[in-house]
Amino acid sequence: MNTNTQTKIIPLDDLTSLHVTGDDATRFLHAQFTNDLESLPIGSWQYSSYCTPKGRLLAFMTIARLEDSEYMLILPKTVSESILPRLRMFVMRDDVTITPQPEQSVITGLVAPAHALKDAGLDIENETGKLSNNNNRCILTLDAETERYLCISDKNFLDTSSFEAADRADWTLLDIQAGIPAILSETQEAYVPQMVNLDLIGAVNFKKGCYPGQEIVARVHYLGKIKQRMYILTAQGDNMAKPADKVYISGQPDKSAGTVVQVAKNESGQLLQVVLQTKAVDENADFRLGAEDGEKMALATQPYSVADEKEK
Repeated sequence: MNTNTQTKIIPLDDLTSLHVTGDDATRFLHAQFTNDLESLPIGSWQYSSYCTPKGRLLAFMTIARLEDSEYMLILPKTVSESILPRLRMFVMRDDVTITPQPEQSVITGLVAPAHALKDAGLDIENETGKLSNNNNRCILTLDAETERYLCISDKNFLDTSSFEAADRADWTLLDIQAGIPAILSETQEAYVPQMVNLDLIGAVNFKKGCYPGQEIVARVHYLGKIKQRMYILTAQGDNMAKPADKVYISGQPDKSAGTVVQVAKNESGQLLQVVLQTKAVDENADFRLGAEDGEKMALATQPYSVADEKEK
């Protein structure tokens, strides 16, 4: 393999996968999640989410369709612990089997040019949204342009001696910059999908049939203005924020203006995804972390427009 300083391997030990198979797998999953599983081609993946009947997010996940009736759900371990029994509870008489990730399997993030991965003996697809699945190794092309891939395989899937080791925080930073959220155990049931911009990254299909919380999610989309959206902010302090931390407006201690979704350290301090009141953003409010006199925060460049479609 050709050594490349941009070739990084990032262990994602906090993630796991659920394997779903059976003749009724497509129909079952389609009826549970916010995205359209019936239209997902074999050899492709999509973002999706799982809601309570009140439309609150229990999970945000990546779903890969391996075969006609075979799927892989990729999500945080701590969230999976509550989602697995919940999904199994609704299987009833359907021909659906849901199994957790085998102990010998790991999930790894790869940031590398396609040719470098191919030189390492990895079969990959060069198109975003596609996947390669062979030799007990599934590799999702998350973003062909930024050369990001997600690999689910056994622990010794390749010789990593030529890869630059990177931390989990590096992957989180890339997710934040791309506008991809994370729903963790700390933030389960805190948001409806639109609050973390799932409608803007193709994780919600408003034309599909019913799923838990569908009425609420659709009502927000068709009838109501979205009063809270997820934004990227920066802060310079060394005291790292945590998911679910409150964000306030300077001089207004009585009510928070938003909550932290996820955070990663960057060159200037920390980069945060924060769900904020859109009105406060429009008014250029002075956002503070943790308290009304806490660390000052500033809006950063957003990867996509978060304006309400009805207001354009």
